[in-house]
Amino acid sequence: MITLTGSGQSVRPNEVGSVQLITEAAQRRGIEPVIFDLQDQFRCGGSDAYRRWVHDLLGFADRSAQPWQPDGLMHIEVADSPGELEQTILQEHRAGASARMVAGFCWPWNKPKGRIRRLVRDVRVGGWHRKWNAWGDNYCEDGAPPAKLWGVKPEGVSQIGCVYSSQGLEWDWCGVILGDDMVWRDGTWVFQRGKRRRVSPVKIWRVRKSGSFDPEVRSSSVEQDDFEDCVRNAYHVLLTRGSRAVVLYSTDPQTQEYLKRKVGAVAHEGLRPTWKNLPPPARRTLTMPGTRKRVVRMRQEVLF
Repeated sequence: MITLTGSGQSVRPNEVGSVQLITEAAQRRGIEPVIFDLQDQFRCGGSDAYRRWVHDLLGFADRSAQPWQPDGLMHIEVADSPGELEQTILQEHRAGASARMVAGFCWPWNKPKGRIRRLVRDVRVGGWHRKWNAWGDNYCEDGAPPAKLWGVKPEGVSQIGCVYSSQGLEWDWCGVILGDDMVWRDGTWVFQRGKRRRVSPVKIWRVRKSGSFDPEVRSSSVEQDDFEDCVRNAYHVLLTRGSRAVVLYSTDPQTQEYLKRKVGAVAHEGLRPTWKNLPPPARRTLTMPGTRKRVVRMRQEVLF
């Protein structure tokens, strides 16, 4: 048996799968596992520097996060508003890149309304209101795809995904909105559980107290340490969905300033990954299904 080690993937309190657990289970059956600590990874354009930066930023490592140093594989920038983040993602989507917006589970998630399955604009930051990806297995109003297709159907680009609809997927560009479930205070991360309120007569849920609204983790029955681990891991998943570039925004002003310090100044020209400034290993090709035709992953004239 081969055990591949990893971190930051458990986003529910009852999820299991640690190296120790697998090792003990194997040994009880007379199997001695072989553990490989993989040094290379395929996500995030193969950028080990970005992977380490995310680990440091979220506090997984026993070292402080350092300002990002562009490596030609991954690009990071911090938007000044959710609207700016959205415009960047839509611009790249129109240019031909795969792109999506995701967010921490920091707003209630109302089910589709009525026979037309209208999606409620649940994600609300000031006057900027957008919809979560569709709940369930059916299409919704205006062709919004079901949750399992949100990440691959072009109509999904205008909705916001969460950790549960994003796991296992990646896009060239990913816009990540950090909510008030994880905020930066006095040199450390502080984790908060949200509370909701019912709005009558429309019968929808809204925020009463900012924080996590993930029903799997915000319950008072979940120990604080487990709650913090799940929220931190959820952001690890969200921050590693981009294969070329990530755009960040935090709803919390102090956290937003912290992100800006850790990302540093961004000069878009020459730093956003293009075909010309990508190192040769990143210039991947792929084969179209059902054909022998090989096409380049990135068009030379498009910024990704």
